[in-house]
Amino acid sequence: MKKRKITVFTGTRAEYGLMRNMIMLLARNDAVDLQILVSGAHLSPIYGDTLCEITQDDFAPVHQVDIALSDNSPVGVCASMGKAIAGYGMMLQKLSPDLMVVLGDRYESFCAVTAASVLNVPVAHIYGGGTTQGAIDEVFRHAMTKMSHLHFVSCEQNRQRVLQMGEAPERVWLVGSTGVENILTLPVLAEREVRKKLSLPEGVPYMVATFHPVTLGDAPLKEQIDLLLDALRAQDDLYYIFTGANADAGGRAINDMLRARAAVDPKMRFFMSLGVLLYINAVRYSVGVVGNSSSGVGEVPSLKVPVLDIGDRQKGRERSTAVSHCPSEAKALREAIARMRTEEALQLARTTKNPLEKPHPSKSIADILARHSLTGILYKKFSQFPS
Repeated sequence: MKKRKITVFTGTRAEYGLMRNMIMLLARNDAVDLQILVSGAHLSPIYGDTLCEITQDDFAPVHQVDIALSDNSPVGVCASMGKAIAGYGMMLQKLSPDLMVVLGDRYESFCAVTAASVLNVPVAHIYGGGTTQGAIDEVFRHAMTKMSHLHFVSCEQNRQRVLQMGEAPERVWLVGSTGVENILTLPVLAEREVRKKLSLPEGVPYMVATFHPVTLGDAPLKEQIDLLLDALRAQDDLYYIFTGANADAGGRAINDMLRARAAVDPKMRFFMSLGVLLYINAVRYSVGVVGNSSSGVGEVPSLKVPVLDIGDRQKGRERSTAVSHCPSEAKALREAIARMRTEEALQLARTTKNPLEKPHPSKSIADILARHSLTGILYKKFSQFPS
């Protein structure tokens, strides 16, 4: 029997971490001929050069398309998108997959799906239907849904949104979060080992922070970073670990600011990328997570630590009721971070179930990708959404 040729696209460290278990299962499936198309921040030293994580795993042949992320101004991102569509088109023509798999809502993934659509390559989209009203990713995600043919969503609310866009119910599966699966299945590192890797003294409390650009906002980035750092510094005993912002417009400026601050602040550490295993274990022993990342809202609640979501970037995203929220304002941030360290907040985090937690999401996705019929899949009919 002919093997099914599947190409998995990844452009960021977060994306790869969420798909890693699924990729491993596909690589072990004798019915699948797997290829990995790597691009975006993975190939950029500015964003941590995380290609090495993929090559070290050695799950499948890796094919690279560099899209020149050196300029991440809005116009620079547009230039990278043009280069991406052309480069992905040529690579997909060369690889000739039966199916391409993408995750999420990044502009790099949007470009990959656009190229696949022109080349008549069916697309499986993981985690459509979500909403992030403070980020331009919102429009990319929904556009990707309409260009995709198989859909894997994390919660019922997102499933309903995909159906509302006219997708066929029999091609939409509610699988839960692979990020939560990582938390529940990856090895637990000893706290002493984690602190050593983070260059943290024994016993000191610390928070983990990630702050991405709010691409639909207009507040100055420096002002937002200053407000967050001032609120963290107000906790006299607290250390803080920042991970790098993504490659959205403004992300490089945020990273430059954080790197400069970490060089002069003895309680601050900056890592462009911790990798999924160290990140999860760093959060595990922290007193909380602050920022505006999707992982903080979606996956971290399963680690039973307090989470503070700042601003509008993740507005509308499905989340645990234990996740608190505040605007990017000085007084609100100081008060919210102080509340995170109360016994009440800790108990709420420990006892609240994460709504994105489902059994074996990676296996569910991999099994469907390997066996679901692709006959006639390119001919999409707009399905009527139940009134």
